[in-house]
Amino acid sequence: MATLRKVYFEALVSGFTPEEIAETTHADVRTIRCEIDRALDERRLDSPERYAHLQVARLTKALRLADAQIEKGDLAAVKPLAMLVAALDRYHGLHARSQPPADAPFAPPALPPPPLALTHAVPPPAESEASVTPEAAEAT
Repeated sequence: MATLRKVYFEALVSGFTPEEIAETTHADVRTIRCEIDRALDERRLDSPERYAHLQVARLTKALRLADAQIEKGDLAAVKPLAMLVAALDRYHGLHARSQPPADAPFAPPALPPPPLALTHAVPPPAESEASVTPEAAEAT
């Protein structure tokens, strides 16, 4: 029965409903639900560190797929890519560092400094020099 329990649980994880599993395996829906509950009770929870590593691996795989879609010109993949990057940032602790503390007062972003004044600019040519044409310059 443990093997069937594993099959039922894996089918549920793959996206099948208990009703679909029961129909495919010719079993009673109540039996399927009971076995899935037992499978969940038997599973041990991973440590937070192991869970984070697993999630990062999953997100990285999805990130590669979204990136490949963008390379093919599928612009609809940009939004999922951005969401995946944000999720990865959270798992790597980057999200918390970029956010101000909740009790911090709002401060608008600082404006960039004004451009520096030119200190060694060449003065504009005098009117008499500006009116000299290249032909006239060669004649002199």
